[in-house]
Amino acid sequence: MCRFDPEVWCAGAARLAAVLTTAMLLQACSDSPQKPSHGATVQATAGEVSATKPTQVAARVNSEELTVHQLNERMAAWTGGAGASGVEDPTVGRGLNRLIELTLLRQEAEAQGLANKPDVMRQLMAARAEVLARAMALQLGEEESMPPPQEVRRYFDEHPEAFARRQVVMVQELRSAGSSAAHDKFVQRLQEFRSPQALARALEREGHRAVMGHLQVGSDQLPLNQWSRLKGLELGQAIRMDDAQGLRVWWLQAFVDQPIEWERAQALIERQLGNQLRAERVRREIERLRQAAKVEYVGDFSRWSPEAGSKPTPSGESAQAADPAPVGR
Repeated sequence: MCRFDPEVWCAGAARLAAVLTTAMLLQACSDSPQKPSHGATVQATAGEVSATKPTQVAARVNSEELTVHQLNERMAAWTGGAGASGVEDPTVGRGLNRLIELTLLRQEAEAQGLANKPDVMRQLMAARAEVLARAMALQLGEEESMPPPQEVRRYFDEHPEAFARRQVVMVQELRSAGSSAAHDKFVQRLQEFRSPQALARALEREGHRAVMGHLQVGSDQLPLNQWSRLKGLELGQAIRMDDAQGLRVWWLQAFVDQPIEWERAQALIERQLGNQLRAERVRREIERLRQAAKVEYVGDFSRWSPEAGSKPTPSGESAQAADPAPVGR
Protein backbone atom coordinates (compact mmCIF):
# COMPACT_ATOMS: atom_id res chain seq x y z
CA MET A 1 0.00 0.00 0.00
CA CYS A 2 1.22 3.50 -0.81
CA ARG A 3 2.23 5.47 2.31
CA PHE A 4 1.68 9.16 2.86
CA ASP A 5 4.83 11.12 2.05
CA PRO A 6 4.87 14.51 3.86
CA GLU A 7 7.56 15.95 1.57
CA VAL A 8 5.52 15.22 -1.55
CA TRP A 9 2.41 16.84 -0.13
CA CYS A 10 4.28 19.85 1.28
CA ALA A 11 5.86 20.46 -2.14
CA GLY A 12 2.35 20.78 -3.59
CA ALA A 13 0.92 22.95 -0.81
CA ALA A 14 0.57 25.97 -3.09
CA ARG A 15 -1.82 23.98 -5.27
CA LEU A 16 -3.78 22.44 -2.40
CA ALA A 17 -6.83 24.69 -2.60
CA ALA A 18 -7.34 24.00 -6.30
CA VAL A 19 -6.93 20.26 -5.74
CA LEU A 20 -9.40 20.32 -2.85
CA THR A 21 -11.90 22.16 -5.02
CA THR A 22 -11.72 19.45 -7.65
CA ALA A 23 -12.23 16.73 -5.07
CA MET A 24 -15.23 18.55 -3.56
CA LEU A 25 -16.83 19.02 -6.96
CA LEU A 26 -16.30 15.38 -7.83
CA GLN A 27 -17.80 14.25 -4.53
CA ALA A 28 -20.78 16.56 -4.94
CA CYS A 29 -21.47 15.09 -8.34
CA SER A 30 -20.82 11.46 -7.44
CA ASP A 31 -24.50 10.64 -6.88
CA SER A 32 -25.60 11.75 -10.36
CA PRO A 33 -25.21 9.53 -13.47
CA GLN A 34 -22.23 10.51 -15.60
CA LYS A 35 -20.55 9.29 -18.71
CA PRO A 36 -17.45 7.11 -18.32
CA SER A 37 -14.11 8.88 -18.30
CA HIS A 38 -12.02 8.68 -21.47
CA GLY A 39 -8.85 8.01 -19.48
CA ALA A 40 -7.86 5.18 -17.18
CA THR A 41 -10.84 2.89 -16.51
CA VAL A 42 -11.22 0.44 -13.66
CA GLN A 43 -13.96 -2.20 -13.77
CA ALA A 44 -14.90 -3.76 -10.45
CA THR A 45 -15.79 -7.43 -10.56
CA ALA A 46 -19.19 -8.80 -9.54
CA GLY A 47 -17.63 -10.40 -6.48
CA GLU A 48 -16.35 -7.05 -5.25
CA VAL A 49 -19.35 -4.84 -5.88
CA SER A 50 -23.00 -5.80 -6.03
CA ALA A 51 -24.48 -5.35 -9.48
CA THR A 52 -27.66 -3.94 -7.91
CA LYS A 53 -25.85 -0.92 -6.45
CA PRO A 54 -26.14 2.19 -8.66
CA THR A 55 -22.66 3.39 -7.65
CA GLN A 56 -19.58 1.17 -7.37
CA VAL A 57 -17.55 1.92 -4.28
CA ALA A 58 -13.75 1.67 -4.33
CA ALA A 59 -13.10 2.68 -0.71
CA ARG A 60 -14.62 4.37 2.33
CA VAL A 61 -12.81 7.14 4.19
CA ASN A 62 -14.51 7.68 7.52
CA SER A 63 -18.17 7.93 6.48
CA GLU A 64 -17.42 9.05 2.89
CA GLU A 65 -17.56 6.70 -0.08
CA LEU A 66 -15.02 7.00 -2.89
CA THR A 67 -16.50 5.64 -6.10
CA VAL A 68 -14.90 3.87 -9.01
CA HIS A 69 -16.03 6.77 -11.19
CA GLN A 70 -14.13 9.26 -9.01
CA LEU A 71 -11.06 7.03 -9.13
CA ASN A 72 -11.26 6.82 -12.93
CA GLU A 73 -11.53 10.59 -13.29
CA ARG A 74 -8.63 11.33 -10.99
CA MET A 75 -6.43 8.66 -12.59
CA ALA A 76 -7.18 10.13 -16.01
CA ALA A 77 -5.98 13.52 -14.75
CA TRP A 78 -2.93 12.17 -12.94
CA THR A 79 -1.73 9.78 -15.66
CA GLY A 80 -2.57 11.91 -18.69
CA GLY A 81 -5.26 9.47 -19.85
CA ALA A 82 -3.14 6.31 -19.68
CA GLY A 83 -5.41 3.30 -19.28
CA ALA A 84 -5.35 0.63 -16.57
CA SER A 85 -5.76 -3.06 -17.27
CA GLY A 86 -7.95 -3.75 -14.23
CA VAL A 87 -8.23 -3.63 -10.44
CA GLU A 88 -5.05 -5.72 -10.10
CA ASP A 89 -2.99 -3.08 -11.97
CA PRO A 90 -0.46 -1.44 -9.56
CA THR A 91 -1.39 1.91 -11.12
CA VAL A 92 -4.88 1.50 -9.72
CA GLY A 93 -3.52 0.85 -6.23
CA ARG A 94 -1.33 3.94 -6.37
CA GLY A 95 -4.18 6.04 -7.72
CA LEU A 96 -6.63 4.84 -5.06
CA ASN A 97 -4.21 5.50 -2.21
CA ARG A 98 -3.46 8.92 -3.62
CA LEU A 99 -7.21 9.65 -3.75
CA ILE A 100 -7.58 8.45 -0.15
CA GLU A 101 -4.76 10.74 1.00
CA LEU A 102 -6.33 13.64 -0.89
CA THR A 103 -9.69 12.92 0.76
CA LEU A 104 -8.13 12.74 4.23
CA LEU A 105 -6.46 16.13 3.72
CA ARG A 106 -9.67 17.65 2.39
CA GLN A 107 -11.73 16.25 5.30
CA GLU A 108 -9.23 17.66 7.79
CA ALA A 109 -9.25 21.02 6.00
CA GLU A 110 -13.03 21.12 6.29
CA ALA A 111 -12.89 20.12 9.95
CA GLN A 112 -10.47 22.97 10.67
CA GLY A 113 -12.61 25.47 8.76
CA LEU A 114 -9.96 26.28 6.17
CA ALA A 115 -12.66 26.85 3.55
CA ASN A 116 -13.60 30.03 5.45
CA LYS A 117 -10.13 31.56 5.20
CA PRO A 118 -10.21 34.56 2.83
CA ASP A 119 -7.37 33.34 0.57
CA VAL A 120 -8.86 29.83 0.33
CA MET A 121 -12.33 31.24 -0.39
CA ARG A 122 -10.93 33.32 -3.23
CA GLN A 123 -9.25 30.26 -4.76
CA LEU A 124 -12.40 28.18 -4.35
CA MET A 125 -14.48 30.84 -6.07
CA ALA A 126 -11.95 31.16 -8.91
CA ALA A 127 -11.88 27.38 -9.40
CA ARG A 128 -15.69 27.21 -9.40
CA ALA A 129 -15.87 30.00 -12.00
CA GLU A 130 -13.41 28.13 -14.24
CA VAL A 131 -15.32 24.86 -13.95
CA LEU A 132 -18.67 26.50 -14.79
CA ALA A 133 -17.25 28.53 -17.70
CA ARG A 134 -15.61 25.41 -19.15
CA ALA A 135 -18.84 23.45 -18.73
CA MET A 136 -20.77 26.14 -20.62
CA ALA A 137 -18.25 26.16 -23.46
CA LEU A 138 -18.30 22.36 -23.66
CA GLN A 139 -22.10 22.33 -23.71
CA LEU A 140 -22.08 24.71 -26.65
CA GLY A 141 -19.48 22.56 -28.38
CA GLU A 142 -21.55 19.41 -27.94
CA GLU A 143 -24.34 20.77 -30.13
CA GLU A 144 -24.59 19.40 -33.67
CA SER A 145 -21.49 20.52 -35.57
CA MET A 146 -21.33 18.24 -38.62
CA PRO A 147 -20.31 20.28 -41.68
CA PRO A 148 -22.32 19.77 -44.91
CA PRO A 149 -20.80 17.17 -47.29
CA GLN A 150 -20.29 19.78 -50.03
CA GLU A 151 -18.22 21.91 -47.63
CA VAL A 152 -16.03 18.93 -46.80
CA ARG A 153 -15.42 18.18 -50.46
CA ARG A 154 -14.70 21.82 -51.26
CA TYR A 155 -12.11 21.97 -48.48
CA PHE A 156 -10.43 18.89 -49.93
CA ASP A 157 -10.33 20.40 -53.43
CA GLU A 158 -9.10 23.80 -52.23
CA HIS A 159 -6.18 22.38 -50.21
CA PRO A 160 -4.33 20.00 -52.53
CA GLU A 161 -1.05 20.61 -50.69
CA ALA A 162 -2.60 18.98 -47.63
CA PHE A 163 -4.23 16.05 -49.41
CA ALA A 164 -4.15 15.08 -53.09
CA ARG A 165 -0.68 16.54 -53.73
CA ARG A 166 0.72 16.28 -50.23
CA GLN A 167 4.49 15.86 -50.03
CA VAL A 168 6.96 15.29 -47.23
CA VAL A 169 10.29 17.09 -47.24
CA MET A 170 13.29 15.42 -45.62
CA VAL A 171 15.85 17.82 -44.22
CA GLN A 172 18.91 18.04 -42.00
CA GLU A 173 18.43 20.71 -39.36
CA LEU A 174 20.74 22.87 -37.31
CA ARG A 175 19.63 25.02 -34.37
CA SER A 176 21.64 27.53 -32.39
CA ALA A 177 20.16 29.66 -29.64
CA GLY A 178 21.02 33.33 -29.36
CA SER A 179 20.30 36.75 -30.82
CA SER A 180 19.73 37.28 -34.51
CA ALA A 181 22.62 39.76 -34.70
CA ALA A 182 25.06 37.14 -33.41
CA HIS A 183 24.16 34.84 -36.31
CA ASP A 184 23.88 37.40 -39.12
CA LYS A 185 27.38 36.89 -40.50
CA PHE A 186 26.81 33.14 -40.73
CA VAL A 187 23.48 33.63 -42.53
CA GLN A 188 25.16 35.86 -45.10
CA ARG A 189 27.57 33.00 -45.93
CA LEU A 190 24.96 30.27 -45.58
CA GLN A 191 25.46 28.66 -48.98
CA GLU A 192 29.18 28.19 -48.21
CA PHE A 193 28.24 25.58 -45.62
CA ARG A 194 27.29 22.42 -47.50
CA SER A 195 26.32 20.53 -44.35
CA PRO A 196 25.11 21.27 -40.82
CA GLN A 197 28.41 19.88 -39.49
CA ALA A 198 30.37 22.55 -41.36
CA LEU A 199 28.19 25.35 -40.01
CA ALA A 200 28.29 23.84 -36.50
CA ARG A 201 32.11 23.95 -36.52
CA ALA A 202 32.08 27.59 -37.61
CA LEU A 203 29.55 28.50 -34.92
CA GLU A 204 31.50 26.69 -32.22
CA ARG A 205 34.66 28.58 -33.12
CA GLU A 206 32.73 31.76 -32.28
CA GLY A 207 31.41 30.31 -29.01
CA HIS A 208 27.94 29.32 -30.22
CA ARG A 209 26.52 25.88 -29.41
CA ALA A 210 24.72 24.06 -32.23
CA VAL A 211 22.28 21.12 -32.17
CA MET A 212 21.70 18.99 -35.29
CA GLY A 213 19.09 16.47 -36.35
CA HIS A 214 16.92 15.03 -39.13
CA LEU A 215 13.32 16.03 -39.84
CA GLN A 216 10.42 14.95 -42.04
CA VAL A 217 7.85 17.71 -42.52
CA GLY A 218 4.62 17.50 -44.53
CA SER A 219 3.50 20.21 -46.92
CA ASP A 220 0.37 20.60 -44.79
CA GLN A 221 2.49 21.48 -41.74
CA LEU A 222 4.10 24.61 -43.16
CA PRO A 223 2.72 27.98 -44.27
CA LEU A 224 2.38 28.20 -48.06
CA ASN A 225 5.09 30.86 -48.34
CA GLN A 226 7.64 28.65 -46.53
CA TRP A 227 6.67 25.61 -48.60
CA SER A 228 7.10 27.64 -51.78
CA ARG A 229 10.60 28.67 -50.69
CA LEU A 230 11.52 25.04 -50.03
CA LYS A 231 10.18 23.94 -53.41
CA GLY A 232 12.49 26.48 -55.07
CA LEU A 233 15.62 24.89 -53.63
CA GLU A 234 17.91 22.32 -55.17
CA LEU A 235 18.85 19.21 -53.21
CA GLY A 236 21.64 19.98 -50.76
CA GLN A 237 20.89 23.71 -50.55
CA ALA A 238 20.37 25.41 -47.20
CA ILE A 239 17.61 27.75 -46.10
CA ARG A 240 17.09 29.73 -42.93
CA MET A 241 13.72 29.01 -41.27
CA ASP A 242 11.83 31.34 -38.98
CA ASP A 243 12.69 30.77 -35.32
CA ALA A 244 12.26 33.29 -32.50
CA GLN A 245 14.72 31.37 -30.32
CA GLY A 246 17.74 31.82 -32.58
CA LEU A 247 19.23 30.37 -35.75
CA ARG A 248 17.46 27.51 -37.54
CA VAL A 249 18.74 26.17 -40.85
CA TRP A 250 17.48 23.32 -43.05
CA TRP A 251 19.48 21.46 -45.70
CA LEU A 252 17.14 19.93 -48.26
CA GLN A 253 17.59 16.17 -48.71
CA ALA A 254 14.53 14.93 -50.62
CA PHE A 255 10.85 15.39 -51.47
CA VAL A 256 8.59 12.34 -51.11
CA ASP A 257 5.00 12.11 -52.36
CA GLN A 258 2.63 11.13 -49.53
CA PRO A 259 -0.89 12.02 -50.68
CA ILE A 260 -3.94 11.58 -48.48
CA GLU A 261 -6.78 10.12 -50.52
CA TRP A 262 -10.35 11.38 -50.29
CA GLU A 263 -11.59 8.36 -48.31
CA ARG A 264 -9.11 9.02 -45.52
CA ALA A 265 -9.20 12.79 -45.78
CA GLN A 266 -12.97 13.00 -45.39
CA ALA A 267 -12.98 12.11 -41.68
CA LEU A 268 -10.03 14.44 -41.00
CA ILE A 269 -11.74 17.35 -42.72
CA GLU A 270 -15.06 16.69 -40.98
CA ARG A 271 -13.31 16.85 -37.61
CA GLN A 272 -11.43 20.02 -38.58
CA LEU A 273 -14.50 21.85 -39.87
CA GLY A 274 -16.56 20.58 -36.95
CA ASN A 275 -14.03 22.04 -34.53
CA GLN A 276 -14.17 25.33 -36.38
CA LEU A 277 -17.98 25.35 -36.17
CA ARG A 278 -17.83 24.71 -32.43
CA ALA A 279 -15.27 27.46 -31.91
CA GLU A 280 -17.42 29.86 -33.94
CA ARG A 281 -20.51 28.93 -31.91
CA VAL A 282 -18.70 29.65 -28.65
CA ARG A 283 -17.37 32.94 -30.05
CA ARG A 284 -20.88 34.06 -31.09
CA GLU A 285 -22.30 33.15 -27.68
CA ILE A 286 -19.59 35.16 -25.92
CA GLU A 287 -20.36 38.13 -28.16
CA ARG A 288 -24.08 37.77 -27.41
CA LEU A 289 -23.44 37.62 -23.68
CA ARG A 290 -21.17 40.67 -23.81
CA GLN A 291 -23.80 42.67 -25.68
CA ALA A 292 -26.53 41.66 -23.23
CA ALA A 293 -24.41 42.33 -20.14
CA LYS A 294 -23.27 45.57 -18.59
CA VAL A 295 -19.46 45.44 -18.71
CA GLU A 296 -17.56 48.42 -17.31
CA TYR A 297 -13.79 48.85 -17.58
CA VAL A 298 -12.63 50.90 -14.60
CA GLY A 299 -9.88 53.52 -14.50
CA ASP A 300 -6.75 52.81 -16.50
CA PHE A 301 -8.21 49.45 -17.57
CA SER A 302 -10.62 51.30 -19.87
CA ARG A 303 -7.87 51.18 -22.51
CA TRP A 304 -8.75 47.50 -23.01
CA SER A 305 -12.42 48.08 -23.78
CA PRO A 306 -13.69 47.36 -27.33
CA GLU A 307 -14.65 51.01 -27.66
CA ALA A 308 -11.00 51.94 -27.12
CA GLY A 309 -9.97 49.76 -30.04
CA SER A 310 -9.08 46.60 -28.12
CA LYS A 311 -10.90 43.57 -29.47
CA PRO A 312 -11.74 41.04 -26.72
CA THR A 313 -10.75 37.46 -27.38
CA PRO A 314 -12.61 34.29 -26.35
CA SER A 315 -11.69 32.79 -23.01
CA GLY A 316 -9.30 29.86 -22.60
CA GLU A 317 -12.32 27.65 -21.94
CA SER A 318 -13.79 28.38 -25.35
CA ALA A 319 -10.46 27.74 -27.08
CA GLN A 320 -10.05 24.40 -25.32
CA ALA A 321 -13.62 23.42 -26.10
CA ALA A 322 -12.94 23.82 -29.80
CA ASP A 323 -9.19 23.24 -30.13
CA PRO A 324 -9.13 22.69 -33.92
CA ALA A 325 -6.12 20.66 -34.97
CA PRO A 326 -4.55 21.08 -38.41
CA VAL A 327 -5.92 18.69 -40.98
CA GLY A 328 -3.65 16.15 -42.61
CA ARG A 329 -0.90 16.01 -39.99
